[in-house]
Amino acid sequence: MSELNIVDLIENNPITRLTNTYQNKLLVKIKDNFDDTEQQLFISSFYCYLNYNKTDFIIDLDNVWVWLGFSQKDAAKRVLEKNFKLDIDYKIFAPPTCGAKKMLEKNFKLDIDYKCLLSLEVKQTNVGRGGHNKEKIMLNIRTFKMLCLKAGTKKASQIHEYYLKLEETLQEVIEEESNELKQQLESKDLQIKSQEEKLNDNENTKIALKEKTILEHFPNNTQCIYYGTIDNLSNNGEKLVKFGNSNNLKNRIYSHKHTYSNFRLINAFKVDNKLQIENAIKEHNGLNEKRREITIKNKKFNELLTIQNMSFNELDKIIKEIIKDIEFSPENYTKILEENKILKKQIDQMNKTNHTNTVVLLTVENNRLKQENIKIMKKYNKLKVQKGILCDDILLQEEPEPVKHEDIGNYTEVINKLKFFTKNIDGTYNIGGNTYNSVYGSRQDVWDGKAYQTTGKLIKQDFILGKYGKIISKTKSIQSFVSNNLFKSVNNE
Repeated sequence: MSELNIVDLIENNPITRLTNTYQNKLLVKIKDNFDDTEQQLFISSFYCYLNYNKTDFIIDLDNVWVWLGFSQKDAAKRVLEKNFKLDIDYKIFAPPTCGAKKMLEKNFKLDIDYKCLLSLEVKQTNVGRGGHNKEKIMLNIRTFKMLCLKAGTKKASQIHEYYLKLEETLQEVIEEESNELKQQLESKDLQIKSQEEKLNDNENTKIALKEKTILEHFPNNTQCIYYGTIDNLSNNGEKLVKFGNSNNLKNRIYSHKHTYSNFRLINAFKVDNKLQIENAIKEHNGLNEKRREITIKNKKFNELLTIQNMSFNELDKIIKEIIKDIEFSPENYTKILEENKILKKQIDQMNKTNHTNTVVLLTVENNRLKQENIKIMKKYNKLKVQKGILCDDILLQEEPEPVKHEDIGNYTEVINKLKFFTKNIDGTYNIGGNTYNSVYGSRQDVWDGKAYQTTGKLIKQDFILGKYGKIISKTKSIQSFVSNNLFKSVNNE
Protein backbone atom coordinates (compact mmCIF):
# COMPACT_ATOMS: atom_id res chain seq x y z
CA MET A 1 0.00 0.00 0.00
CA SER A 2 1.48 3.35 -1.04
CA GLU A 3 2.13 5.95 1.61
CA LEU A 4 -0.32 8.83 2.02
CA ASN A 5 0.84 12.31 2.96
CA ILE A 6 -2.24 13.29 4.90
CA VAL A 7 -0.96 16.77 5.76
CA ASP A 8 -0.33 17.59 2.13
CA LEU A 9 -3.80 16.28 1.29
CA ILE A 10 -5.40 18.46 3.95
CA GLU A 11 -3.51 21.64 3.13
CA ASN A 12 -3.82 21.49 -0.66
CA ASN A 13 -7.43 20.34 -1.28
CA PRO A 14 -10.07 23.00 -0.64
CA ILE A 15 -13.74 22.03 -0.71
CA THR A 16 -14.36 23.80 -4.02
CA ARG A 17 -12.61 20.95 -5.82
CA LEU A 18 -15.49 18.61 -4.95
CA THR A 19 -18.55 20.82 -5.16
CA ASN A 20 -18.86 20.52 -8.92
CA THR A 21 -19.01 16.75 -8.62
CA TYR A 22 -20.85 16.25 -5.31
CA GLN A 23 -23.53 18.87 -5.13
CA ASN A 24 -25.41 17.95 -1.98
CA LYS A 25 -26.56 19.60 1.17
CA LEU A 26 -23.67 18.44 3.32
CA LEU A 27 -21.01 19.90 1.03
CA VAL A 28 -22.91 23.12 0.68
CA LYS A 29 -23.21 23.48 4.45
CA ILE A 30 -19.54 22.64 4.98
CA LYS A 31 -18.49 25.17 2.36
CA ASP A 32 -20.73 27.86 3.84
CA ASN A 33 -20.13 27.23 7.56
CA PHE A 34 -16.63 25.71 7.89
CA ASP A 35 -13.35 27.62 7.66
CA ASP A 36 -10.59 26.53 5.30
CA THR A 37 -8.85 24.27 7.80
CA GLU A 38 -12.11 22.51 8.70
CA GLN A 39 -12.97 22.09 5.04
CA GLN A 40 -9.55 20.57 4.39
CA LEU A 41 -10.02 18.14 7.28
CA PHE A 42 -13.30 16.99 5.78
CA ILE A 43 -11.80 16.57 2.33
CA SER A 44 -8.93 14.50 3.65
CA SER A 45 -11.25 12.26 5.63
CA PHE A 46 -13.56 11.85 2.66
CA TYR A 47 -10.63 11.08 0.36
CA CYS A 48 -9.29 8.41 2.71
CA TYR A 49 -12.73 6.90 3.00
CA LEU A 50 -12.98 6.59 -0.77
CA ASN A 51 -9.47 5.28 -1.42
CA TYR A 52 -8.25 3.34 1.60
CA ASN A 53 -9.32 0.78 4.15
CA LYS A 54 -9.39 2.27 7.63
CA THR A 55 -7.00 -0.44 8.86
CA ASP A 56 -4.34 0.21 6.21
CA PHE A 57 -1.06 1.55 7.68
CA ILE A 58 -0.53 4.41 5.27
CA ILE A 59 0.22 7.48 7.42
CA ASP A 60 3.79 8.16 8.50
CA LEU A 61 4.10 9.71 11.97
CA ASP A 62 7.02 11.82 10.66
CA ASN A 63 4.57 13.60 8.34
CA VAL A 64 1.99 14.51 11.00
CA TRP A 65 3.57 15.08 14.44
CA VAL A 66 4.65 18.64 13.69
CA TRP A 67 1.25 19.44 12.11
CA LEU A 68 -0.45 18.06 15.22
CA GLY A 69 1.44 20.61 17.35
CA PHE A 70 3.98 18.35 19.04
CA SER A 71 7.37 19.95 19.72
CA GLN A 72 9.15 16.60 19.38
CA LYS A 73 8.41 13.28 17.70
CA ASP A 74 9.04 11.46 20.96
CA ALA A 75 6.09 13.25 22.56
CA ALA A 76 3.84 12.01 19.79
CA LYS A 77 5.31 8.53 20.13
CA ARG A 78 4.59 8.51 23.88
CA VAL A 79 0.92 9.33 23.20
CA LEU A 80 0.82 6.43 20.75
CA GLU A 81 2.36 3.99 23.15
CA LYS A 82 0.06 5.09 25.97
CA ASN A 83 -3.25 4.98 24.06
CA PHE A 84 -2.81 2.51 21.20
CA LYS A 85 -1.67 -1.06 20.59
CA LEU A 86 1.43 -1.88 18.62
CA ASP A 87 0.89 -3.94 15.45
CA ILE A 88 -2.86 -3.31 15.74
CA ASP A 89 -3.22 0.47 15.71
CA TYR A 90 0.29 1.29 14.50
CA LYS A 91 3.53 -0.42 13.42
CA ILE A 92 7.20 0.39 13.89
CA PHE A 93 9.57 -0.49 11.09
CA ALA A 94 13.33 -0.61 11.97
CA PRO A 95 15.86 -0.03 9.16
CA PRO A 96 17.47 -3.22 7.90
CA THR A 97 21.15 -3.82 8.44
CA CYS A 98 23.45 -3.38 5.51
CA GLY A 99 23.80 -7.14 5.01
CA ALA A 100 20.09 -7.74 5.24
CA LYS A 101 19.43 -4.99 2.75
CA LYS A 102 21.90 -6.47 0.28
CA MET A 103 20.34 -9.94 0.71
CA LEU A 104 16.89 -8.53 -0.06
CA GLU A 105 18.14 -6.69 -3.09
CA LYS A 106 19.98 -9.78 -4.33
CA ASN A 107 17.25 -12.41 -3.89
CA PHE A 108 13.98 -10.46 -4.22
CA LYS A 109 12.47 -7.85 -6.46
CA LEU A 110 11.59 -4.42 -5.10
CA ASP A 111 7.84 -3.61 -5.10
CA ILE A 112 7.05 -7.25 -6.01
CA ASP A 113 8.51 -9.40 -3.22
CA TYR A 114 9.10 -6.57 -0.74
CA LYS A 115 8.58 -2.85 -0.39
CA CYS A 116 11.09 -0.41 0.96
CA LEU A 117 8.93 1.41 3.46
CA LEU A 118 11.81 2.78 5.48
CA SER A 119 14.02 5.68 4.72
CA LEU A 120 17.66 4.65 4.99
CA GLU A 121 18.83 8.22 5.09
CA VAL A 122 20.88 9.19 8.06
CA LYS A 123 19.69 12.43 9.56
CA GLN A 124 20.97 14.49 12.39
CA THR A 125 18.45 14.90 15.09
CA ASN A 126 20.62 17.38 17.03
CA VAL A 127 23.47 19.58 16.03
CA GLY A 128 26.79 18.11 17.13
CA ARG A 129 25.35 14.59 17.44
CA GLY A 130 26.30 11.72 15.21
CA GLY A 131 23.93 10.37 12.61
CA HIS A 132 21.81 7.16 13.11
CA ASN A 133 19.27 5.11 11.15
CA LYS A 134 15.70 6.48 11.39
CA GLU A 135 12.81 4.19 12.55
CA LYS A 136 9.51 4.50 10.69
CA ILE A 137 6.17 4.54 12.59
CA MET A 138 3.14 3.93 10.38
CA LEU A 139 -0.44 4.63 11.48
CA ASN A 140 -3.71 3.45 10.04
CA ILE A 141 -6.41 6.03 9.29
CA ARG A 142 -8.47 5.36 12.39
CA THR A 143 -5.42 5.62 14.68
CA PHE A 144 -4.44 8.92 13.06
CA LYS A 145 -7.91 10.35 13.73
CA MET A 146 -7.83 9.13 17.35
CA LEU A 147 -4.33 10.58 17.79
CA CYS A 148 -5.63 13.95 16.59
CA LEU A 149 -8.21 13.88 19.37
CA LYS A 150 -5.87 12.59 22.13
CA ALA A 151 -2.84 14.76 21.29
CA GLY A 152 -3.68 17.41 23.90
CA THR A 153 -2.38 20.17 21.65
CA LYS A 154 -3.99 23.30 20.25
CA LYS A 155 -4.49 21.49 16.97
CA ALA A 156 -6.27 18.71 18.87
CA SER A 157 -8.71 21.27 20.31
CA GLN A 158 -9.35 22.59 16.81
CA ILE A 159 -10.02 19.07 15.58
CA HIS A 160 -12.36 18.44 18.53
CA GLU A 161 -14.30 21.53 17.54
CA TYR A 162 -14.34 20.35 13.95
CA TYR A 163 -15.88 16.98 14.84
CA LEU A 164 -18.56 18.57 17.02
CA LYS A 165 -19.39 21.03 14.29
CA LEU A 166 -19.42 18.24 11.73
CA GLU A 167 -21.77 16.19 13.91
CA GLU A 168 -24.22 19.09 14.22
CA THR A 169 -24.04 19.68 10.49
CA LEU A 170 -24.69 15.99 9.80
CA GLN A 171 -27.71 16.05 12.12
CA GLU A 172 -29.12 19.07 10.31
CA VAL A 173 -28.56 17.46 6.93
CA ILE A 174 -30.13 14.18 8.08
CA GLU A 175 -33.19 15.99 9.42
CA GLU A 176 -33.58 18.11 6.29
CA GLU A 177 -33.13 15.18 3.95
CA SER A 178 -35.48 13.09 6.11
CA ASN A 179 -38.13 15.79 5.88
CA GLU A 180 -37.63 16.07 2.15
CA LEU A 181 -37.83 12.32 1.78
CA LYS A 182 -40.98 12.28 3.90
CA GLN A 183 -42.53 14.97 1.71
CA GLN A 184 -41.53 13.03 -1.39
CA LEU A 185 -43.08 9.87 0.03
CA GLU A 186 -46.25 11.73 0.96
CA SER A 187 -46.40 13.22 -2.49
CA LYS A 188 -45.81 9.79 -3.97
CA ASP A 189 -48.55 8.33 -1.79
CA LEU A 190 -50.93 11.03 -2.97
CA GLN A 191 -50.03 10.26 -6.56
CA ILE A 192 -50.55 6.53 -5.98
CA LYS A 193 -53.84 7.18 -4.20
CA SER A 194 -55.00 9.44 -6.99
CA GLN A 195 -54.02 6.83 -9.54
CA GLU A 196 -55.84 4.11 -7.59
CA GLU A 197 -58.95 6.28 -7.38
CA LYS A 198 -58.81 6.79 -11.12
CA LEU A 199 -58.44 3.05 -11.64
CA ASN A 200 -61.32 2.38 -9.24
CA ASP A 201 -63.45 4.96 -11.02
CA ASN A 202 -62.63 3.34 -14.34
CA GLU A 203 -63.37 -0.11 -12.93
CA ASN A 204 -66.65 1.06 -11.38
CA THR A 205 -67.62 2.72 -14.64
CA LYS A 206 -66.81 -0.48 -16.49
CA ILE A 207 -68.86 -2.58 -14.03
CA ALA A 208 -71.80 -0.15 -14.16
CA LEU A 209 -71.77 -0.22 -17.97
CA LYS A 210 -71.64 -4.03 -17.96
CA GLU A 211 -74.52 -4.19 -15.46
CA LYS A 212 -76.61 -1.81 -17.56
CA THR A 213 -75.93 -3.85 -20.70
CA ILE A 214 -76.96 -7.11 -18.97
CA LEU A 215 -80.20 -5.60 -17.66
CA GLU A 216 -81.13 -4.39 -21.14
CA HIS A 217 -81.19 -8.03 -22.28
CA PHE A 218 -83.50 -9.11 -19.44
CA PRO A 219 -86.80 -7.21 -19.63
CA ASN A 220 -89.65 -7.90 -17.24
CA ASN A 221 -91.12 -11.45 -17.24
CA THR A 222 -87.86 -12.97 -18.46
CA GLN A 223 -86.78 -15.94 -16.37
CA CYS A 224 -83.11 -15.90 -15.49
CA ILE A 225 -80.38 -17.10 -13.16
CA TYR A 226 -77.92 -14.39 -12.03
CA TYR A 227 -75.02 -13.73 -9.68
CA GLY A 228 -73.05 -10.71 -8.47
CA THR A 229 -70.33 -9.72 -6.06
CA ILE A 230 -70.87 -8.15 -2.62
CA ASP A 231 -68.49 -6.56 -0.14
CA ASN A 232 -69.99 -8.54 2.75
CA LEU A 233 -67.63 -11.28 3.92
CA SER A 234 -68.33 -14.74 5.29
CA ASN A 235 -67.76 -15.56 8.96
CA ASN A 236 -64.28 -16.72 7.93
CA GLY A 237 -63.51 -13.49 6.06
CA GLU A 238 -64.07 -14.98 2.58
CA LYS A 239 -65.22 -12.96 -0.42
CA LEU A 240 -68.75 -13.85 -1.55
CA VAL A 241 -71.10 -13.79 -4.53
CA LYS A 242 -74.89 -13.65 -4.30
CA PHE A 243 -76.80 -15.90 -6.72
CA GLY A 244 -80.49 -16.36 -7.34
CA ASN A 245 -83.37 -16.53 -9.83
CA SER A 246 -85.82 -13.90 -11.01
CA ASN A 247 -88.27 -12.93 -13.74
CA ASN A 248 -87.80 -9.22 -13.01
CA LEU A 249 -84.04 -8.82 -12.86
CA LYS A 250 -83.99 -5.02 -12.74
CA ASN A 251 -86.11 -4.84 -9.59
CA ARG A 252 -84.23 -7.73 -8.00
CA ILE A 253 -80.87 -6.00 -8.50
CA TYR A 254 -82.29 -2.76 -7.10
CA SER A 255 -83.40 -4.67 -4.00
CA HIS A 256 -79.99 -6.35 -3.56
CA LYS A 257 -78.20 -3.00 -3.69
CA HIS A 258 -80.20 -1.95 -0.63
CA THR A 259 -79.68 -5.25 1.18
CA TYR A 260 -76.03 -6.13 0.55
CA SER A 261 -72.93 -3.99 0.67
CA ASN A 262 -71.99 -2.80 -2.82
CA PHE A 263 -73.81 -5.48 -4.84
CA ARG A 264 -72.55 -5.55 -8.46
CA LEU A 265 -74.17 -7.73 -11.11
CA ILE A 266 -71.58 -9.89 -12.86
CA ASN A 267 -73.61 -12.17 -15.14
CA ALA A 268 -77.10 -13.49 -15.89
CA PHE A 269 -78.46 -16.42 -17.92
CA LYS A 270 -81.85 -16.78 -19.63
CA VAL A 271 -83.65 -19.99 -18.66
CA ASP A 272 -87.08 -21.60 -18.95
CA ASN A 273 -87.23 -23.16 -15.48
CA LYS A 274 -85.45 -20.83 -13.05
CA LEU A 275 -86.48 -22.60 -9.84
CA GLN A 276 -85.27 -26.00 -10.99
CA ILE A 277 -81.92 -24.59 -12.11
CA GLU A 278 -81.42 -22.62 -8.90
CA ASN A 279 -82.04 -25.78 -6.89
CA ALA A 280 -79.56 -27.64 -9.10
CA ILE A 281 -76.95 -24.95 -8.35
CA LYS A 282 -77.54 -25.39 -4.63
CA GLU A 283 -77.17 -29.18 -4.92
CA HIS A 284 -74.16 -29.15 -7.27
CA ASN A 285 -71.28 -31.08 -5.69
CA GLY A 286 -68.67 -28.45 -6.48
CA LEU A 287 -70.80 -25.50 -5.39
CA ASN A 288 -72.62 -26.98 -2.42
CA GLU A 289 -69.43 -27.04 -0.36
CA LYS A 290 -68.91 -23.36 -1.18
CA ARG A 291 -72.32 -22.33 0.17
CA ARG A 292 -72.14 -19.78 2.98
CA GLU A 293 -74.59 -18.04 5.31
CA ILE A 294 -74.39 -14.52 6.73
CA THR A 295 -76.64 -12.41 8.94
CA ILE A 296 -77.63 -8.85 8.02
CA LYS A 297 -79.83 -6.89 10.41
CA ASN A 298 -80.81 -10.10 12.26
CA LYS A 299 -81.88 -11.79 9.01
CA LYS A 300 -80.06 -14.82 7.60
CA PHE A 301 -79.06 -15.08 3.92
CA ASN A 302 -77.71 -18.33 2.48
CA GLU A 303 -77.87 -18.05 -1.32
CA LEU A 304 -74.20 -17.16 -1.22
CA LEU A 305 -71.01 -18.74 -2.57
CA THR A 306 -67.42 -18.13 -1.59
CA ILE A 307 -65.26 -17.32 -4.61
CA GLN A 308 -61.98 -18.24 -2.95
CA ASN A 309 -59.85 -20.10 -5.53
CA MET A 310 -62.54 -19.72 -8.21
CA SER A 311 -62.71 -17.32 -11.15
CA PHE A 312 -65.89 -15.89 -12.67
CA ASN A 313 -65.15 -17.84 -15.85
CA GLU A 314 -65.13 -21.10 -13.88
CA LEU A 315 -68.42 -20.20 -12.20
CA ASP A 316 -69.97 -19.29 -15.58
CA LYS A 317 -68.90 -22.65 -16.98
CA ILE A 318 -70.51 -24.59 -14.11
CA ILE A 319 -73.80 -22.68 -14.38
CA LYS A 320 -73.94 -23.15 -18.16
CA GLU A 321 -73.39 -26.89 -17.76
CA ILE A 322 -76.22 -27.07 -15.20
CA ILE A 323 -78.54 -25.18 -17.55
CA LYS A 324 -77.58 -27.42 -20.46
CA ASP A 325 -78.31 -30.54 -18.44
CA ILE A 326 -81.74 -29.33 -17.32
CA GLU A 327 -83.06 -27.34 -20.29
CA PHE A 328 -85.08 -29.04 -23.10
CA SER A 329 -83.48 -31.68 -25.29
CA PRO A 330 -84.85 -34.89 -26.86
CA GLU A 331 -83.05 -36.93 -24.25
CA ASN A 332 -84.35 -34.81 -21.38
CA TYR A 333 -87.85 -34.85 -22.86
CA THR A 334 -87.91 -38.66 -22.98
CA LYS A 335 -86.48 -38.80 -19.47
CA ILE A 336 -89.14 -36.41 -18.17
CA LEU A 337 -91.94 -38.44 -19.82
CA GLU A 338 -90.72 -41.61 -18.14
CA GLU A 339 -90.43 -39.87 -14.78
CA ASN A 340 -93.93 -38.41 -15.14
CA LYS A 341 -95.33 -41.80 -16.03
CA ILE A 342 -93.81 -43.35 -12.92
CA LEU A 343 -94.99 -40.48 -10.75
CA LYS A 344 -98.52 -40.65 -12.17
CA LYS A 345 -98.70 -44.35 -11.42
CA GLN A 346 -97.50 -43.75 -7.87
CA ILE A 347 -100.04 -40.96 -7.39
CA ASP A 348 -102.92 -43.08 -8.72
CA GLN A 349 -101.96 -45.89 -6.42
CA MET A 350 -101.76 -43.54 -3.46
CA ASN A 351 -105.10 -41.95 -4.34
CA LYS A 352 -106.73 -45.34 -4.64
CA THR A 353 -105.41 -46.40 -1.28
CA ASN A 354 -106.32 -43.11 0.30
CA HIS A 355 -109.85 -43.17 -1.17
CA THR A 356 -110.47 -46.70 0.09
CA ASN A 357 -109.30 -45.76 3.55
CA THR A 358 -111.39 -42.61 3.47
CA VAL A 359 -114.57 -44.44 2.40
CA VAL A 360 -114.16 -47.01 5.16
CA LEU A 361 -113.57 -44.34 7.76
CA LEU A 362 -116.51 -42.24 6.58
CA THR A 363 -118.85 -45.26 6.50
CA VAL A 364 -117.97 -46.21 10.03
CA GLU A 365 -118.39 -42.65 11.20
CA ASN A 366 -121.70 -42.27 9.35
CA ASN A 367 -123.14 -45.43 10.90
CA ARG A 368 -122.08 -44.23 14.31
CA LEU A 369 -123.80 -40.89 13.76
CA LYS A 370 -126.95 -42.60 12.49
CA GLN A 371 -127.08 -44.79 15.57
CA GLU A 372 -126.64 -41.79 17.85
CA ASN A 373 -129.30 -39.86 15.98
CA ILE A 374 -131.87 -42.63 16.29
CA LYS A 375 -131.19 -42.89 20.01
CA ILE A 376 -131.59 -39.15 20.42
CA MET A 377 -134.86 -39.10 18.45
CA LYS A 378 -136.35 -41.88 20.60
CA LYS A 379 -135.33 -40.14 23.82
CA TYR A 380 -136.69 -36.85 22.57
CA ASN A 381 -140.04 -38.35 21.57
CA LYS A 382 -140.30 -40.01 24.94
CA LEU A 383 -139.71 -36.67 26.61
CA LYS A 384 -142.43 -35.11 24.46
CA VAL A 385 -144.92 -37.85 25.45
CA GLN A 386 -144.07 -37.31 29.11
CA LYS A 387 -144.83 -33.59 28.77
CA GLY A 388 -148.16 -34.31 27.05
CA ILE A 389 -147.08 -33.10 23.61
CA LEU A 390 -147.50 -36.62 22.17
CA CYS A 391 -149.60 -39.57 23.17
CA ASP A 392 -148.09 -42.85 22.19
CA ASP A 393 -148.18 -45.96 24.34
CA ILE A 394 -145.14 -47.45 22.63
CA LEU A 395 -142.96 -44.44 23.51
CA LEU A 396 -143.94 -44.71 27.18
CA GLN A 397 -141.53 -47.58 27.78
CA GLU A 398 -139.04 -47.12 30.62
CA GLU A 399 -136.05 -47.34 28.27
CA PRO A 400 -136.03 -46.83 24.52
CA GLU A 401 -135.52 -49.96 22.48
CA PRO A 402 -131.91 -50.53 21.45
CA VAL A 403 -130.99 -49.54 17.91
CA LYS A 404 -130.93 -52.54 15.60
CA HIS A 405 -128.59 -53.10 12.68
CA GLU A 406 -131.52 -53.01 10.24
CA ASP A 407 -132.56 -49.64 11.69
CA ILE A 408 -129.25 -48.19 10.47
CA GLY A 409 -129.78 -49.73 7.04
CA ASN A 410 -133.31 -48.21 6.87
CA TYR A 411 -132.16 -44.99 8.47
CA THR A 412 -134.35 -42.60 6.43
CA GLU A 413 -137.53 -44.60 7.02
CA VAL A 414 -136.85 -45.00 10.73
CA ILE A 415 -136.13 -41.30 11.20
CA ASN A 416 -139.30 -40.27 9.42
CA LYS A 417 -141.30 -42.46 11.80
CA LEU A 418 -139.49 -41.04 14.82
CA LYS A 419 -139.88 -37.40 13.87
CA PHE A 420 -141.61 -35.72 16.73
CA PHE A 421 -145.03 -34.04 16.64
CA THR A 422 -145.15 -30.32 17.27
CA LYS A 423 -148.41 -28.67 18.33
CA ASN A 424 -148.92 -25.16 17.07
CA ILE A 425 -150.64 -22.31 18.93
CA ASP A 426 -153.73 -22.56 16.67
CA GLY A 427 -154.19 -26.22 17.71
CA THR A 428 -152.80 -27.76 14.51
CA TYR A 429 -149.87 -30.21 14.43
CA ASN A 430 -146.63 -30.24 12.41
CA ILE A 431 -145.75 -33.81 11.64
CA GLY A 432 -143.15 -34.92 9.09
CA GLY A 433 -143.09 -31.50 7.50
CA ASN A 434 -146.90 -31.35 7.01
CA THR A 435 -149.63 -29.58 9.02
CA TYR A 436 -152.63 -31.54 10.33
CA ASN A 437 -155.76 -30.50 12.23
CA SER A 438 -155.40 -33.49 14.53
CA VAL A 439 -153.09 -36.36 15.21
CA TYR A 440 -155.80 -39.01 14.94
CA GLY A 441 -158.84 -39.20 12.67
CA SER A 442 -160.98 -41.37 10.40
CA ARG A 443 -159.71 -42.99 7.24
CA GLN A 444 -161.29 -40.18 5.27
CA ASP A 445 -159.59 -37.51 7.44
CA VAL A 446 -156.26 -39.25 7.01
CA TRP A 447 -156.82 -39.58 3.25
CA ASP A 448 -157.83 -35.91 2.98
CA GLY A 449 -154.79 -34.78 5.01
CA LYS A 450 -156.79 -33.47 7.96
CA ALA A 451 -155.42 -36.09 10.38
CA TYR A 452 -151.98 -37.66 10.52
CA GLN A 453 -153.09 -41.23 11.33
CA THR A 454 -156.03 -43.40 12.36
CA THR A 455 -156.40 -44.77 15.82
CA GLY A 456 -154.99 -47.97 14.38
CA LYS A 457 -151.88 -45.93 13.46
CA LEU A 458 -152.37 -46.22 9.74
CA ILE A 459 -151.13 -43.22 7.77
CA LYS A 460 -152.09 -42.08 4.29
CA GLN A 461 -149.43 -44.25 2.64
CA ASP A 462 -151.15 -47.31 4.17
CA PHE A 463 -154.44 -46.73 2.17
CA ILE A 464 -155.61 -46.97 -1.42
CA LEU A 465 -158.90 -46.23 -3.18
CA GLY A 466 -160.89 -49.39 -3.88
CA LYS A 467 -162.80 -50.39 -7.03
CA TYR A 468 -165.85 -48.43 -5.98
CA GLY A 469 -164.03 -45.38 -4.57
CA LYS A 470 -163.87 -46.65 -1.04
CA ILE A 471 -160.73 -46.04 1.07
CA ILE A 472 -159.31 -49.38 1.99
CA SER A 473 -156.13 -50.71 3.62
CA LYS A 474 -153.38 -51.76 1.23
CA THR A 475 -152.50 -54.75 3.38
CA LYS A 476 -156.09 -56.06 3.53
CA SER A 477 -156.57 -55.48 -0.18
CA ILE A 478 -153.50 -57.56 -1.00
CA GLN A 479 -154.54 -60.34 1.42
CA SER A 480 -158.07 -60.37 -0.07
CA PHE A 481 -156.68 -60.56 -3.59
CA VAL A 482 -154.47 -63.51 -2.67
CA SER A 483 -157.30 -65.33 -0.87
CA ASN A 484 -159.78 -64.92 -3.76
CA ASN A 485 -157.28 -66.21 -6.28
CA LEU A 486 -156.43 -69.15 -4.06
CA PHE A 487 -160.18 -69.96 -3.60
CA LYS A 488 -160.82 -69.88 -7.33
CA SER A 489 -157.86 -72.14 -7.94
CA VAL A 490 -159.11 -74.73 -5.44
CA ASN A 491 -162.61 -74.77 -6.89
CA ASN A 492 -161.32 -75.21 -10.40
CA GLU A 493 -159.43 -78.25 -9.37
